[in-house]
Amino acid sequence: MKKTVIALAVALGLSATGGAFAQALDFNALDADQNGEITLEELQAAIPDLTPESFAMLDTDGDGVLSPEEFAALTAATEAPAETMEAPAVQ
Repeated sequence: MKKTVIALAVALGLSATGGAFAQALDFNALDADQNGEITLEELQAAIPDLTPESFAMLDTDGDGVLSPEEFAALTAATEAPAETMEAPAVQ
C-alpha cells in the first residue's frame, strides 16, 4: 500500500520537487462541501490531471471518497525525503 501511494504521488508530480504543492493541499480546503470526505471532483480541482484510476488507488477502502486518513497517507508520502522513496517496479 505504501509503495502504491508513493508511486502515485511521484506520478502526480507531488514528490520532492512538488513538496511545496503537497503542503498546500489541505483536507479541509479541498473538502468543498465540508462533509468530511474528498470526492474525485474535489481533488481534481487541485490536481486536474488526476485520473479516476489514480483516485481509486488512493481510496483504499473503495468507498468512492477519500477519508482524512486516506488523504493523510497521500500527503505523508509526498513529504517523505526523496532518498527514502522507493522507485516503482519496472515491468
